[in-house]
Amino acid sequence: MDEVGFWELIAAAREVSTTATGQAAWLEGELESRSHDDEGQPGNTIRDFEQHFWTQMQKAFRWDLWGVASLVHGEGGHDVFLGFRSWLISLGKDRFDQALKDPDTLADEVWPGATGLPLCYVGRNTWEGLYQSQLPTPTLDLFVEPRGEPIKESDLSVRFPKVAAAMRR
Repeated sequence: MDEVGFWELIAAAREVSTTATGQAAWLEGELESRSHDDEGQPGNTIRDFEQHFWTQMQKAFRWDLWGVASLVHGEGGHDVFLGFRSWLISLGKDRFDQALKDPDTLADEVWPGATGLPLCYVGRNTWEGLYQSQLPTPTLDLFVEPRGEPIKESDLSVRFPKVAAAMRR
């Protein structure tokens, strides 16, 4: 699966369900089905999906998006930001790319508690269901800081006025 195929799966999941839980369930079923068709290397589809998912998560590992997540959730812990970035991916490629260019454009999409956390576990859950073992995962630098400059909490509503206004509605 290439990156285009990854985003096609995300778009199809979005058509099936509007919730992260529903999207994750559909994706797990789809990956399981496709894994049976992997020629020569069982599980390639799952590994490819997982790689593309975490590559997009890394692209969104930025202080400006952390700031938007803080506005949306009222706090900005690691788990909150993990779920928020997953939710960004669930919006599809175009919205994801637009949010990377201008996070304030998320004002039309955000809702209090916006999270896509179940999507973080799609690859792992599918792999474990098929192979009764843990998905081999690449080593990630868990101590890396988000890209960009941290934004003071007091500056968030000035930096992202549309998102701040959407959260006051």
